[in-house]
Amino acid sequence: MAIHESAAKGFAAGADAYERGRPEYSPEAIDRLIQELQIGPGKRVLDLAAGTGKLTRQLAPAGAEIVAVEPIAEMRAKLEAASPDVEALEGTAEAIPLPSHSVDAVVVGQAFHWFDGIRAVSEIRRVLKPDGALGLIWQARDPRLPWIERLDEIIDRADDGHPRFRTMDWREAFDRTALFGPLQAADFETVQSGSPETIVDRVASISYVAAMPEARRGRVLDEVRELLATDPETRGADIVELPYRAHVYWTRPTIAPTGPSTGLVASINVSPGGVPKRPIPRAHVHWRGLEGDAHSKPEPIHGTPAQAVCLYAVEAIERVRSDGHQAFPGSYGENLTLLGLDWAGLRRGDRMRIGSAGPLLELTDFATPCDTQERWFVDGRYGRISARKHPEDARWYAAVVEQGDVEPGDEVHLIRTF
Repeated sequence: MAIHESAAKGFAAGADAYERGRPEYSPEAIDRLIQELQIGPGKRVLDLAAGTGKLTRQLAPAGAEIVAVEPIAEMRAKLEAASPDVEALEGTAEAIPLPSHSVDAVVVGQAFHWFDGIRAVSEIRRVLKPDGALGLIWQARDPRLPWIERLDEIIDRADDGHPRFRTMDWREAFDRTALFGPLQAADFETVQSGSPETIVDRVASISYVAAMPEARRGRVLDEVRELLATDPETRGADIVELPYRAHVYWTRPTIAPTGPSTGLVASINVSPGGVPKRPIPRAHVHWRGLEGDAHSKPEPIHGTPAQAVCLYAVEAIERVRSDGHQAFPGSYGENLTLLGLDWAGLRRGDRMRIGSAGPLLELTDFATPCDTQERWFVDGRYGRISARKHPEDARWYAAVVEQGDVEPGDEVHLIRTF
């Protein structure tokens, strides 16, 4: 899984400035993460997109075993130099190089907004133990002082549309799926104190600034120097104080209702045709399928009444990922990603009632994989999800017996018809 081009180029070029210029996290925010995620001795914690290891180092005193995953070699080298006892691995949030259900907590500092959200939350859920927890933290400049407003103006002019925390677009994967429970949040005030050049390094460590051609980057950093040298609040200061707000979020994997005949809707996925299908917050299911969904190869290949809805399981996604293939909700074209059902025990004619008054579906046949899914499989081996080889990991087609609305988190009740 390739990372965002600007992030790859910028963080590789700006690793030194990142280590010099990025502040430590608020101690109160770190304490809250440790408390909510129950980080301590005997626990294994994944620091995902760990960068140079700033968050890793602040979590280490809690006594947990920490494994750091970072895709950029230059950042990882600094982490390894500063924390030689920490296991550091190359990997991304969308392809975490750890076994399923092998860590007690996952933490992400200043990075989740760079991820492909649905792929990342699916992978994070896979590596977490069922009773594990996920914590996210960002520190954003507090713009209440006039000179920081001017600093933000300089930084914003340098940005041409990169992912950023403040847009809150990163929340979509949580808001549109039921893979995790609702995000809990807390904010803390903190201050970075350093020389004017420390503040310059802070700006230089921003990925899209670090990725600029040298001349343009120099002009941006010179603007910062001029601001610090001329603003009444910073002019002549040996130490500059830059206030931040630390934003902490935490959540836990959703647990499906107990019993092999009860599950829930983890994700609703549609596309204008082709794969992957992407999550949406709700849908109406009519007799030909989900409103807003389409097929690149329509009837008679796809989209007949007997193929109105395609179903898949979170547990199957995790098993396929454990074999080294790419898999996440919607990747193989399913409309409903379900959690908690005994997938291997499904049979033609079984019915599923979704919600208390939602649609009633009837399983008609396995969905045959085809070359549209080939891209997700090592060496194109999409037979990994064929019913002939792996019926426990194959998708199902269903007909719509009764129409209705569906949302992530709706319960699914399996009804045996014979």
